[in-house]
Amino acid sequence: MQLNINNEYDTLKSVVVSSAEYFNSDNLVLNNETIKYYMENGGIPSRENLLIEQKKFWKILRNKGINVLVADQVDDARGQMFTRDLAFVIGDKLFISNMRKENRKTAINGWSKIINDINCVNIVKVPSDIYLEGGDVLVDGKKIFVGISERTTMEGVQFLKNVLSEEYEVIPLMLKPGFLHLDVVFTIINPNLSLVYKEGFDEESFDKLCDYKKILLTEEEQFKLGTNVFVIDKNNIIVNVNHKRIIAEIKENGLSVIPLEFSETSKVGGAFRCVTCPLERID
Repeated sequence: MQLNINNEYDTLKSVVVSSAEYFNSDNLVLNNETIKYYMENGGIPSRENLLIEQKKFWKILRNKGINVLVADQVDDARGQMFTRDLAFVIGDKLFISNMRKENRKTAINGWSKIINDINCVNIVKVPSDIYLEGGDVLVDGKKIFVGISERTTMEGVQFLKNVLSEEYEVIPLMLKPGFLHLDVVFTIINPNLSLVYKEGFDEESFDKLCDYKKILLTEEEQFKLGTNVFVIDKNNIIVNVNHKRIIAEIKENGLSVIPLEFSETSKVGGAFRCVTCPLERID
């Protein structure tokens, strides 16, 4: 199997996803603030509604000619559909994350068939004493942005620096408390454009994003995961249909948007980027 991720926006060829079949609204674990909010205020989605949204999303990907690799279900593992956190690719290397939440660690076992099809020299496992999750890693050429968040530590940044050596510049971005991963406050959607929730960063970290034109999100848009879109290629982006202002801004920058309902999935704490782990993009 080919591994090739050099940025967030080249044409997607293959991606790992996982079914929401495991989800049980009667037996929830409050792994993030979003699902905790809906548990306390009402609105927890049903498994059936998650699967409906997922089916439509996967259909779009397959219709674009993308190889959609579905991981197997793992008994009692939580958050399996959020494949982005479990692993990530930089260049031709697959990094297997070390998850902060114990109840999510075994979800990677559902990837066995996929991982077995990858040359072992291209697989890097994050050590068990270092926390580093894929939702905190964004790739843009030789720059690797890493969010220091609730789930990823500075030790994770140093680990990446050691593995990647001087070929890459690994840039830590400090997130303010309460933000789960980097991709809920920052996403690169083409070589010159990003979606950013400025208030998610300290000032020094926000200044590190100076090379990108920014579509700035409101507090409400961030809470509803407005940054968590999915890039098919440099010109086509899947966005939650309810984020109308964001869609309009993206279009004003000359890009095409594929609007899709994904609000139920977002209530569980992740959206399009969270439920996808790209393995190969080509320029």
